[in-house]
Amino acid sequence: MISHDLHALGFDAPDLDVLVNSAAEAGAVGVEDVGGFDLLAAYTDPSGARLALMKQKGHDEIETMASLVAPTTHPADLVRFSPTVALVDVYSPASLASMLTGESVLKLPATNRKHLARFLANVDDPVEVPLCPEPGDDTPRFVEHLRVGAVANQMLRVFESEEEYGRSHEGSLGGSGDLQFAAGTLLSPWLMEINAGRATRGQASAVAEMTMVCKRVEKRTNALTGVDWYRIVGDTSIPMTLAAPTNLPRVPHEGSVISGQVVPVVSLGTWEGDALWG
Repeated sequence: MISHDLHALGFDAPDLDVLVNSAAEAGAVGVEDVGGFDLLAAYTDPSGARLALMKQKGHDEIETMASLVAPTTHPADLVRFSPTVALVDVYSPASLASMLTGESVLKLPATNRKHLARFLANVDDPVEVPLCPEPGDDTPRFVEHLRVGAVANQMLRVFESEEEYGRSHEGSLGGSGDLQFAAGTLLSPWLMEINAGRATRGQASAVAEMTMVCKRVEKRTNALTGVDWYRIVGDTSIPMTLAAPTNLPRVPHEGSVISGQVVPVVSLGTWEGDALWG
């Protein structure tokens, strides 16, 4: 049975073995024995869907990760909590403020970036990010253009507009409509569990709750399987790209609000740049 996140990218197949073998035959690339992994590879479909393949040292099974080539990028700090899950802090782009002194223009330091969002995410090229499994040894990796996206992890809800979302039980307090919540959020429940001391970094999952206001909706076809999927660019707490299946309860469009459980996924761009390790 193919998981919902793989289905969201059109990676439908009779079973996981068939899918992995098809991806390998179609040109998956990767390396062996790198950064705590016996194997780290990925198949990037022409549609922008990505299937990452990972075999951790000491593990017998190859794990899969649903990912995508996200056109939405942000400056961000990353700290990896476990082999594939990282804490992501997203900032606004560097200030363009400058100071005229004599004959030259000096740009001000980028240390005054505005913090926009914090969440947990799967990383499809994880060895690019320092592994810091225990608090106190955090060494963030700063990335100027981190690709930021998410993959549907269950059937999502679709509202025709922000107004309809605000009138719904989900978008208002008790469904009365008197107090409405703004659409456009991304919350990591496991991050709250870690902060409260109820979970360790190694236990954390990247699963998140999201509401997104759609800005652009494209139907794409996974070339490996022939199955369609939606690539949606929209606003959560930050602009990001969502992969969703086409069997949603309503057809999303510009202005729709999508709500439900997703898995944020980020990429430092290794698989696009062919800058493989070793």
